[in-house]
Amino acid sequence: MTKDEYIKQVQAFGQTDDNYLEWHADRFLITKAIVDNRLRLQAARAIFDIGAHWLHQAYLYGVDGHQVIATDVGGVLAVQSVQALARENGIQIQQSAGFDRQGAFADVADNSIDIVLFTEILEHITFNPVELWQEIHRLMKPDAVIVITTPNYYFWQSRAWAFSRFIKRMGGGIPVADIIKQVTYGHHWKEYSAREIVRYFELLPIPLYVDHAEYLSFNTAHRLRVPKWTTSLFHKLEKQLPILRDSIYLEVRRCMPHNKSTSQ
Repeated sequence: MTKDEYIKQVQAFGQTDDNYLEWHADRFLITKAIVDNRLRLQAARAIFDIGAHWLHQAYLYGVDGHQVIATDVGGVLAVQSVQALARENGIQIQQSAGFDRQGAFADVADNSIDIVLFTEILEHITFNPVELWQEIHRLMKPDAVIVITTPNYYFWQSRAWAFSRFIKRMGGGIPVADIIKQVTYGHHWKEYSAREIVRYFELLPIPLYVDHAEYLSFNTAHRLRVPKWTTSLFHKLEKQLPILRDSIYLEVRRCMPHNKSTSQ
């Protein structure tokens, strides 16, 4: 499926976030290709998409015949077009009152999920995440995998390199303008390096282990639309230095990996 075909298929169901879909289509397609290749999804699997939003990602798995459960907070999952997309592709919708609530996924049976999609969620968590990961661990089959994607803190255009802001004494992390002006799902309260996320799971009092981690570039096409010499230069650099790429892809399992594959 090409990017244009994918976007048209999703838009055919009606109302959606067109700008978000256009910007993130490459990420959804690249992630799906990696998951298909690395996790060998020839047979139908039970997939739990946390933070499913407009079902842009869930659609790719539903149309392939997987048994998808999609959950999120807010009212997007109740939109008529989203409901239609779910019905057409056998996606089960579960509205959540909040991922910080005890028993957030109580309607999902124990040991029932093969793959948990936790993509572009980690950077939005503003609460102590231990109970959330306990709940995710509960619903995973023994050989299940959590697929995580999240922005890379050391991406060459990230806040990590905002030296002028440091000199002006304007702090770090999220700029106050973003907190005030952006909608909630635009906030990236905490961005990580791959090594940090490995440490994150080591510190959790739950048997979850990073089995694979790598830096990826999801938004190259968008950046290269603007013909700047700096963009071209850093595009070449990030090919040689993975830590400069915009995103991190990780696989997390319930069992301690024997041959951990990480690029930290």
